[in-house]
Amino acid sequence: MRLPASLELIRPHNCLLAGSAVLIGFLVAARSCSVPLAQTLPAAALAFAVAAMVCAGGNAVNDYCDREIDAINRPERPIPSGRLSPRRALEIARYLFIIGAILAIPLGATCILLAVLNSAVLVLYASWLKRRGLVGNLTVGYLVGSTFLFGGLAAGELKGMSATSLIAGELRTVSILAAMAALSTVGRELIKDIEDMKGDREIGLRTLPIDRGTKLAAVLAIAFISAALALSPLPYALGLFGSVYLVLVAASALIFVLAALTIARYQGHRSAAKASTMCKIAMGVGLLAFLAGAV
Repeated sequence: MRLPASLELIRPHNCLLAGSAVLIGFLVAARSCSVPLAQTLPAAALAFAVAAMVCAGGNAVNDYCDREIDAINRPERPIPSGRLSPRRALEIARYLFIIGAILAIPLGATCILLAVLNSAVLVLYASWLKRRGLVGNLTVGYLVGSTFLFGGLAAGELKGMSATSLIAGELRTVSILAAMAALSTVGRELIKDIEDMKGDREIGLRTLPIDRGTKLAAVLAIAFISAALALSPLPYALGLFGSVYLVLVAASALIFVLAALTIARYQGHRSAAKASTMCKIAMGVGLLAFLAGAV
């Protein structure tokens, strides 16, 4: 059964994933800060809601900006199919960003700033950055990593901890998770750009593999993935996470290595599609590892 156009526009599953990443960051930080569970629940719910709203707004503004491209490549989407007007989609995005910022108010000034900043970055990405090659890939990586950071900041606010203390190391686990998520996301985005080259070239996008070649894109993808894998043992080595985390993150690392070998061997569409799927699976297993470590 098809979702209503407004729900399809915001991609609820993506919003749930963003909220889940925030909750993991929150749980890790709350445990590090020794915040009582009863005190964390309202703040955790708010942090989840803020991430979901901002993500939903980003999805809506992305469809607005891509409406002409989608008319060719994805005519079934809400705007090109005529089920939702471009003006209405833009209004939905605006309202969602505003609601996200308002919900962030009880979480403190740092969380408000990050929610507003990410809303602005999502608009800039949809309207311009996604068509600018590596800069667009790095932006996606930042946005994914920042969800964990947002959760950590929200928990830190309960104990009066600032962003400075997070960077200084009091909530270092969240920083490590954010960096791992960001780096692996950039790697997958580069592989996905190789996979999508044919369609991207037809619609005039200037992705890295189109501008600089698939070999360079593959090398950079492997480099970003390798950097993420280099960080993965740290939560266990520092005594922050237990053996369940180590087992799951090792499984995730193995799948990432297979993806890297696949794209290193050949940079055609089919190999890139296979490597991209492997990365997606590895990221899912990695998220489970983060969750196991958090609880």
